[in-house]
Amino acid sequence: MEPKELMTKRRIEKLASEYENNRISIKTDDFNENDRYDVFVSHSSADNEFIRKVLLFLKYAKGGIQGYVDWQDPSLQHPTNADTAVVLKKRIRRARKLIYVVTNDSLKSVWCSWELGFADSDKGINNIAILAIKPNNGYWKNNEYIQQYPWILYDNSLFKVILPNGNSMTLYEWLKK
Repeated sequence: MEPKELMTKRRIEKLASEYENNRISIKTDDFNENDRYDVFVSHSSADNEFIRKVLLFLKYAKGGIQGYVDWQDPSLQHPTNADTAVVLKKRIRRARKLIYVVTNDSLKSVWCSWELGFADSDKGINNIAILAIKPNNGYWKNNEYIQQYPWILYDNSLFKVILPNGNSMTLYEWLKK
């Protein structure tokens, strides 16, 4: 994988900027813990501003895809505790897919690794995708396990998901599958 294929951050930010006036938020009154989500977005809280753009991108550029992020969930305790894991398990189970946004900060996050491992067990590899913002050609010391999952890449003006077997599909097809 070439780094240019992995660097989708600017492209996502550019597409999301078209929708900047559409603020994504979940008000406590509107939040229903029984809601289902298209995708659980695993990320570091240090990347929240970019993650907001990822949610805009998914919702408006990818056909109304509903993303879940923990900071929109009023039922989660901060700081985190044992109950956080219980709630996150429920949210991951209620999502059809999981996208793990890989950055320097998310690679350091114990919670991101835990969410990825739980989703792997609950959903299987083909319902998880890696959105790598830090390229390193797809190789990270002590995080080699990430290589087994599908990757979201940018190729010929399309966001694609490359499966471990080498097959690919558009991101939209993967999200709807």
